[in-house]
Amino acid sequence: MKRNTLIAIAAAGAVIAGGTIGGVALASGSGGGEQELRGTEQAAAAVDISDRDDDRDDRDDDAEREQEQGRDQSQDAGQGQGQDQGQDGDSRYSRVTALALSEAPGFVTDLERDHRDNGTVVWEVDIFGTDGQWYDVEINEDGTEVLRSHLDNDDDDDDDDRQVIPSSGIDIVEAILIAEQHTGAAFKDADLDDDGRHWEIELRGDGYEHEVKVAVATGEVTAYEKENDDD
Repeated sequence: MKRNTLIAIAAAGAVIAGGTIGGVALASGSGGGEQELRGTEQAAAAVDISDRDDDRDDRDDDAEREQEQGRDQSQDAGQGQGQDQGQDGDSRYSRVTALALSEAPGFVTDLERDHRDNGTVVWEVDIFGTDGQWYDVEINEDGTEVLRSHLDNDDDDDDDDRQVIPSSGIDIVEAILIAEQHTGAAFKDADLDDDGRHWEIELRGDGYEHEVKVAVATGEVTAYEKENDDD
């Protein structure tokens, strides 16, 4: 009776540990009971070891999946951050110039980020209008509002002050982005030179003032200088 009980307990333990055990017989007689008990115990132990191995494999698989997810998230975050930074600069300059051109259609020849004495930042945009006139447009820092727009009558008729407007090539926004990438500095001012062949961009960063010339036709940096920023 005791052997039957022990066999039943061992079998029950094996079923609890591993679900079901194939080939385990529950004997009711006394003959061969000890051998059956040993066989049942060995089967139960085998199932228990197999279960532990399966648990370790599952934990290893979970850890690998978590590591892969972490790497994927880090890569996505880095790419996203890089994309966000590039798109932010592009959209900001484009937003400012587009708003200015909606006020005075033409060609943007100069863009300046001006810090006023009252602490505000204003974008100053010079435009050669489609009507052949010069316009000054001021935009708020966010690039969402025209603060001031007026016809610029300050230019005289001196031939030396004539501005050549290029018919093709990169625009002022593209030139600014090229200069920023070249220097890693913050944009301050950009304007088209008189012959219409180069964009001249001023930037500041790391205690230096940077000056970059970018070819209108090709977008290549043709000249670069930097000096200590004393301001």
